[in-house]
Amino acid sequence: MNVKRFLGFALVFSMVFSICSVFVLSPQPVFAQTATNTISQGLQNTAGTTYDTNLTATVFIGNLIKAMIGATGIIFLVITVYAGIIYMTAMGDTEKVKKAKTMLSSSVIGILIIIGAYALTSYIVGALSQATVPTQSNSTTGGGSSAEGS
Repeated sequence: MNVKRFLGFALVFSMVFSICSVFVLSPQPVFAQTATNTISQGLQNTAGTTYDTNLTATVFIGNLIKAMIGATGIIFLVITVYAGIIYMTAMGDTEKVKKAKTMLSSSVIGILIIIGAYALTSYIVGALSQATVPTQSNSTTGGGSSAEGS
């Protein structure tokens, strides 16, 4: 009796599973333009201003500079950790201590130069972009009355 009951449950389960899998695994109609727009909108929402379909040369160069500054930060970190390891494992060897201190001071000077160059470049580019943006005057055109004339 238990075998018949088990076979009945197995048959019902396999039929329900088959029907569900037909609906789940059946191909759904998809329009390529809608998918492309959805992907583009998702990238735009996720990446913010770093992803733009209208990429200009200035935006590309700006993103490239940001990536290079990030890479120099990673290089600074690696050099600093390596110099620290050399300093810690010197065990009183004056040559290793001197080498580690030289590496540390060189890496700090290098990162300061890079940060200074970035700050100076950012300031100059910001000032130049403000200078090239046309300003709107507050005066009205077209026969409006002014307070000076009365």
